[in-house]
Amino acid sequence: MEKTLLVPLLYTLVYYLNQANGATHTYTLGPNTATVTTMSHVCKNGHSTEVTTGVTATLHAKSTTRTNFGSNFDNRMTELDKVAGDHKGHILASAFYGPAVTWNLAPQADNLNKKYRCRNSVLNLWYDCEKWIRDQLDAGSHLPITVRIRLEYENKNCRPTYWSIDARRTDGQGCVSDRINNGPPPLGVCQRS
Repeated sequence: MEKTLLVPLLYTLVYYLNQANGATHTYTLGPNTATVTTMSHVCKNGHSTEVTTGVTATLHAKSTTRTNFGSNFDNRMTELDKVAGDHKGHILASAFYGPAVTWNLAPQADNLNKKYRCRNSVLNLWYDCEKWIRDQLDAGSHLPITVRIRLEYENKNCRPTYWSIDARRTDGQGCVSDRINNGPPPLGVCQRS
C-alpha cells in the first residue's frame, strides 16, 4: 500500500480506537444536540487529562447568545499545552449553542479561529465551514445540519494537532475539511481581516 494511502488510514484507525476507549455523553444545547467523546491523554508535563476527540452535533438553529471562556479557563488552557498566540477555541461554535465548558475548549491557532483576507488551501478552512453552517441555518432548508468534528493529538501533547470537520445538510450537500493543521500560518502569507 502506498504511503500516501497508509498514513490517513492509520490516523483513522487510531481515531476510532480512541473513540472506542473514550467516554461518550450526549448534551441538549437549546434546539440542538451534541454527542461528545472524550478520552484520557498524556500531556507534555507527563500528567494525564481528559481531552475531547470528537463531537457529533445535530443542528436545527443558531444561537443569538455568544459564550466566552474568559479567564476562568486560563489554567485549563495551560493544562492542554497551549502555545503563544492560541485562542480559547470552541470545538462546537458558540453560534451553534456550543457552551463555555471544559469539553468544548481546546487551544486553537489564530488562523483556525479567525478569518484571513487571503484565500489559499491552508487558511480559512475551519472559518469557511462554520460560515457555511451558519448560512444553511439562516436559510432554514434541508435541516438539520449534521456536523462531525474530530480532533487528533500527537503523543504527549494535549493541544490538538489536527482539526477535521464534516458538515452536511439532509440532501447530502456539505462542507468538509480534513486534518487542518492547528499551527501558525506560513510567515508572510497574509493578514487577518
